[in-house]
Parts: sequence; structure tokens; C-alpha cells
Amino acid sequence: MNEKIMEGISAPLLTPYLSDGQVNYEAYERLAAYVTGNGIHGVFVGGTTGEFVNLTIEERKNMLLAAKRGVAPGSRVMFNVTAMNLRDLEELLKWAGEKGADAVSVTAPYYHPYDQKALTEYFCRVADMAEGQPLYLYNMPGMTRNPIAASTLRAVAERCPNLKGIKDSSMDFMTLLEYQCEVDKPGFEIITGNDAQVLPALQSGAAGALIAMASVFPGLCRSIWDRYQSGDLEGARDAQKTILKLRALVRSVMPVMSHKAMMEEMGFVMGPARFPMRELTPEERKKVRDTIEALGLLQKSVA
Repeated sequence: MNEKIMEGISAPLLTPYLSDGQVNYEAYERLAAYVTGNGIHGVFVGGTTGEFVNLTIEERKNMLLAAKRGVAPGSRVMFNVTAMNLRDLEELLKWAGEKGADAVSVTAPYYHPYDQKALTEYFCRVADMAEGQPLYLYNMPGMTRNPIAASTLRAVAERCPNLKGIKDSSMDFMTLLEYQCEVDKPGFEIITGNDAQVLPALQSGAAGALIAMASVFPGLCRSIWDRYQSGDLEGARDAQKTILKLRALVRSVMPVMSHKAMMEEMGFVMGPARFPMRELTPEERKKVRDTIEALGLLQKSVA
């Protein structure tokens, strides 16, 4: 079966916290309902903007349950199982299977450098441990320092029938194109993780996008998909330009916390910064508000 599980526009959910620093699971459930209720095809639990590296295994497991409760009917849930030891990896994979995640995702291992042979064996091991669950690799070399080469992706795809696709957050469009050239597997999904490249990726044949801004402005991000599919390229370009401006904003302030600041401007309570993140300054918060207001995106409360 060559079903495209993560086709379309998906959102890596942000992680809200209570005043005592614990994960706010009720708010997380509402966020899942908000993005999928506004047209997003699926959610990613424990992504980069979801701060998975700062969370405990139990917190990550409970977030999957909250997302499953919150998403609109028919929406897909992908669960990040990345861990730097086999025990945690096995625990997360087992949990995903038991609790009904539609797919699991894993980054390259980080901190130490690994060659492509080691990465191939690593991903094949994870695929085997997944026991048939649909698996998507997550190329995030800016964080892991271990890029997934196109030849490595091809090797894993050839050996592992449950490998269904890859999310490319390399920010290098040539990497996405190289993946397309190297992997000849029916139904294989190449998904961009770059907010700036949604439309170009779709035009090149990508299956969709899994982007941080979809967690904040789901309707805007979904509109690129809808307009492209309907042949409205001008409309799709306009939406992409707006997302480019938002991307520039968060990069000039601080990713994750600026995403959360935008959500708070729209009525969501995201809670305090989770260590080692810091709070935004009043000047940074004003810049966030002024920018989204100038773009016509400041809405009344959506919480």
C-alpha cells in the first residue's frame, strides 16, 4: 500500500506550560484542535519547535495522548521518537504503536559526528524496531550536525519497507531535489520543513510541508496548498510571501518563544519559558505584535 500519510500541510505543535513549568496538556489538546480545525492536515508531536530535547520521556508520551484527543477527525498524528539511547527509543516506539500514532519520525543522532555508513545502520535499526509502523526520517543538520545524504536515504529506503518518507529541514533546496532524484519508491513522501520553501517544494513535486508557522497561522499555511492545488499560483505566492515575512520576524527575535508570543497575542496562554529558553523582552514582544498587526494577522481571541 502506498498511502501518503503525511501529504499536505502539517504543524509541529508548540508546547505550552503551566505557571509551575509543567507541560499544560489541556492547552496542548486545544492547540491540536485549533490547527486541525483550521485546515491543517496533520500534527507533529515533539518537533523542534515543540522543544522535544527539553522534555522528559513521560512528558512526550503524554503529549501524544493529548494530541490524539484534540485533533479533528481524519487528521494525522506523527510522533517524534528521537532518543540518544536504545531504551528510550524502544519505549517511545512501543508507545506510538500502542496509542495509535499514524507515523513515527526520527532525526539523525546528534552531538557526536557520524559517517553515512553509521547513519544508514542507525536508521535501519530504528525501522526494524518500529515493527512495521510508518517511519519518516527527519533531516535537521543545523541541529544534529549530521546531515542525511541522498545516498543514505536511498539505501535505507531500499532496505526498509516501512520507511515512508523524509522531512527535510536542511534549508538547502538542492537537498530536497537530490532526495527526489535518488529515491524511486512508489508513494515515498518528501516533505519540506522550511517555511520559506513551501510553494517551491510543491512545484518540484514534494508531498507537502511540515512547518512551524502552521502551528500559529494554520489557515494561512493551508491556503498555499489549496491555492496551488486549484491552480491559483498568484494567490499561493502571496501567502508564501506573508509567511516569509513571519519567518524573518521569528529569526530576528528568537524562534519558539516568538512563535509562542504570536499565539499569546491571539489569546492562547502559552506559559513561562522552559529552561533553558528565556522570556522575550518587552521590546521583542512589541516587535512581534506590531509585525503581525501590520500583516493583518492579529485576530480576536481564538482560544
